[in-house]
Amino acid sequence: MSRPFLRICVALFSFWTLHGTAALAQSCIESRPDADIVVAIRDSPPFSSFDEDGVATGFSVRVWEKVARRLWKDLDAPPSARDIAAMSFEERKPLLRSVAYVSCETIDQQEAAMAQGLIDVVISPLTITAERMERYDFSQQFLSSGLTLALPHSNAIDFADATEVLIETVTQPGVVRAVVIFLTFNLIMAYLLRAALVVPEDEPSRGKVSSGMRYMLEATMRSIGVRGVDEAYYTNLSKVLEIFLAVVGTALSATILGVLTSAFVGSIGTHRAVDPRALTSMRIATLDCSTSQEFLREQYAALDPYFAEDDPARDAYEARLGHLACPRMEPTDTAATDVALPGEVVLTKRWVDAMHMLANGRVDGVLGDWVALTYLSRTDLFAGQVTVQPSVYRNEPYGWGIARKEGATELRAAIDRGLIAQMRDIDWRKNLEAELGAGAVSPN
Repeated sequence: MSRPFLRICVALFSFWTLHGTAALAQSCIESRPDADIVVAIRDSPPFSSFDEDGVATGFSVRVWEKVARRLWKDLDAPPSARDIAAMSFEERKPLLRSVAYVSCETIDQQEAAMAQGLIDVVISPLTITAERMERYDFSQQFLSSGLTLALPHSNAIDFADATEVLIETVTQPGVVRAVVIFLTFNLIMAYLLRAALVVPEDEPSRGKVSSGMRYMLEATMRSIGVRGVDEAYYTNLSKVLEIFLAVVGTALSATILGVLTSAFVGSIGTHRAVDPRALTSMRIATLDCSTSQEFLREQYAALDPYFAEDDPARDAYEARLGHLACPRMEPTDTAATDVALPGEVVLTKRWVDAMHMLANGRVDGVLGDWVALTYLSRTDLFAGQVTVQPSVYRNEPYGWGIARKEGATELRAAIDRGLIAQMRDIDWRKNLEAELGAGAVSPN
């Protein structure tokens, strides 16, 4: 490769860096930055955020940067190396599309900015829904998450949860059969050992039933490692068999104890899954204009038949339904409370704000994104204070929002090709879980 061409590549790479990851963010509702592609993010770790210097960072940002490096190739036919070498630097600039990041506080700000043409792509987590697809396009789905509930951590053991873990463990395919075969073999061996090799000649005669019960009890004790090696053996074979059974029985006992310990220790601080209908009687914090807010509104809407027109609580009920609508006339970070209704609804701009409320006892739970809540629960801010339900109320697909404007079809197709190439990488799942946490690919 010639030196002039290397200098050109370096110049192009420098131009990309200066107009990409290092770009400082402005508000997405101010004006459109001077860039080919304007990307909006909001503070939603681990997907997207801005560091102290205002530089965009997070999992979605890193994936976007990999995808964006090939956009100019997909959107324009790239010139040959000889043509590039003949161009001036000013002529080479348009070959690499510049990217600017802007900051949006809420989901509805992102959607409004897309509608006004101020931004082109939203890479913060957006759930793909039919209602949203009527207003803007989505990229290829790149992650599956869901709606779940975060609750205060407790040091108590949830015995019901421990029992479920034990049942799920022993009922796994093949486990029951393997245990039965192993125990049957072990008991037969122990019984034969006691019946044929161990009985001394001067032992008092017993009835068949009594002897059989005794043999079975001793066989059971040996099988689970309760009884050790007996000193009363008269043959080397009997001693070898007894040592074998003692070792196997001890291993079996350790395995059983390990399963029990794991089940009970793992159930410390867990909660029984909260029925979605019970959310209306709790103090719940959730993200403003999110699908979790809409889900909570659906639970309240289901209560409509229980409020008669002349019910004194009817007005309070309708006010809370209005508070859960999006968009609203009220600002975010407000709470809908009324003494006539149980529970409370607090809408926040960020998941971390809702989690702080939960950790401080301000609310009973946080209804929200499974990936975001489980990630935050493992951070130093909330570790040991917050527990997230392992199950979800419903699964949700994630994608990037793409504004409908001239060239949007080509942009979406190019983004999809880049995303699919990333997901086909053998390290995609490993990198995903390294950043978002173990099991982050999909909730239960």
